[in-house]
Amino acid sequence: MISTSSTPQAPAFAIVIHEKGGAERREAFETSEITVGRVQGNDLMLQKGNVSKRHARLLYRDGRFIVTDLNSTNGTYVNRRRIAQATIVREGDRIYIGDFVLRIELSGESAEAGSRESMASGALRPSQSGSVPPSGSSSSAAAEPEPASSSAPSESPARPTAISMESGTPATPNRSTHDETAFDENARFREIVFALVNHAAGRMGGKELGGAVDPAVKSAVEGYLREAWVEKEREATGLDSNRVIGAAKAELLELGPLGALIRDNSVIEIGVPRFDRVVVVRAGRTPSVEVGFSSESAMLWAIRRLCEQSREPLRNDEVVVERRVSENSYLKAVVGTGSNASSMMTLRRTRRASHSLEELVRRGTISRAMATFLLQCLQARVNLLVVGPRDGGTRVVLGALSLAHNDGSPVWISSSESAPLANMTRVDPTLSVERLRHAIRVSSQVPGARLVAELSSFMLASAVLESIGDGADGVVASRIAPSLARGLSRLSAELLVGSPLLTATATRDWVASSFDIAVEVAQLPDGRYRVLRIAEIRGISGDAIQTTDIFTFVADRSVTGGVVEGSFVPSGNIPEVVETMRTRGVELESALFSRPPSR
Repeated sequence: MISTSSTPQAPAFAIVIHEKGGAERREAFETSEITVGRVQGNDLMLQKGNVSKRHARLLYRDGRFIVTDLNSTNGTYVNRRRIAQATIVREGDRIYIGDFVLRIELSGESAEAGSRESMASGALRPSQSGSVPPSGSSSSAAAEPEPASSSAPSESPARPTAISMESGTPATPNRSTHDETAFDENARFREIVFALVNHAAGRMGGKELGGAVDPAVKSAVEGYLREAWVEKEREATGLDSNRVIGAAKAELLELGPLGALIRDNSVIEIGVPRFDRVVVVRAGRTPSVEVGFSSESAMLWAIRRLCEQSREPLRNDEVVVERRVSENSYLKAVVGTGSNASSMMTLRRTRRASHSLEELVRRGTISRAMATFLLQCLQARVNLLVVGPRDGGTRVVLGALSLAHNDGSPVWISSSESAPLANMTRVDPTLSVERLRHAIRVSSQVPGARLVAELSSFMLASAVLESIGDGADGVVASRIAPSLARGLSRLSAELLVGSPLLTATATRDWVASSFDIAVEVAQLPDGRYRVLRIAEIRGISGDAIQTTDIFTFVADRSVTGGVVEGSFVPSGNIPEVVETMRTRGVELESALFSRPPSR
């Protein structure tokens, strides 16, 4: 933690500004904080369209300069590297903002004093993670290790224990002026929360945050936060004190912004690609982005607390984290290490998929004809593959199929304990390779058994496909992918990588011969799930698995409220599998596949 009370007086310094295609100019400052942007009100104005209204902030703290990007549209770069959080800069380092390159110059006396203070405080060169800006030719400074940090957040929002993950910082999308204003407000909110958390963590005496907090300390936290609010109130104009203090308290003692989301039963997935962005998926809605944590440290505390809830605490050397937090919640995280890296995490909630095919017809997910065909496929025990994105719709359809024709002993093979039927036998896919294969082989040989599997790994996919090769039928499986073509391709590629003795053609043929019918699911812009197509898998053709559409969804228009209207249309093709179904005693009316007359 960096205590603001020990901040020395800023030295006299100048910023040298070089504009692309223009001359250099120099502006002098004697302050510990300046803001940079294209509009009036900033200490340093850079009037170009690729500079945001409030683009970056430069602070002087404990003998060193720190630059922070303020969620600008085009990003801030230090020595040709895009920064994701507050980054230390030294004299001579180059800061890229739009078409401008900035350098800090200290006066001789100030430079000598700054050097002494930097050595005393352990100030180091900025991290070298990020991406190269579109212009500029300066060489990068060599990176040095960051000093050890306390449990409280450092002045930089970077988490003190991080892995170097250059791909972990997503590019900032282009935003409208309205969006930019909203992002600036969110950034200001996080900055104030960060200041309150930093103050309270210091008053708590450096207690380890992320585990249990002493009750006596916990009871004093709100007082510490209100102390800090009094100091920051002038900077927090327009922000609600209770909201800011509540957010800071949640980071110090609970799960930060995740707490309320976990309590919201409509939330099925939470993704945190970096500490200040929380992406939320609610049932039947498009994903939304909400205000994130105030720092990497606060995010790490939340990960530690979730691991505590799973009764398997986070180990100090652990980088890849996987925990079952509760019966229906599963945590995956990558914990950063190093100086300018980001942690990432997802928290998925699985719910019992109890919708029937009839309910899916009423919801408009499938048509009556599609439901009839799928039911008859189940009766004839043909093998079905459901493909769709990770948004919940795939599991809804998989669950409806497993409920539709309970003709024997359904076996649920998934990392989720929430099977569609409460009394379903479950095989845990995290078993060792041999135990998993043996469990699936035995399950598939039970008379009347129907395997219902989420093919989430090579090991599980190969075990299920091997059981099909050994004679298992009536298998209903799912694969996460953005489309049917990619789902089949990825499944083949995984089997190829995991089975080095097979050729690419052999693995494609293995997949194509294992499943008869494929179902592609998607979530449309109105938030509702649709089965976009039901197709027959016909074998391989060249480098791809060949499919023929049986039913498709054709979008017609979007009406008021963004609702997508469309029609489920038969292709007119009678699938070859119909003959197999007839030999198994299931008769289908050919009219089911007839195309409607053209208008």
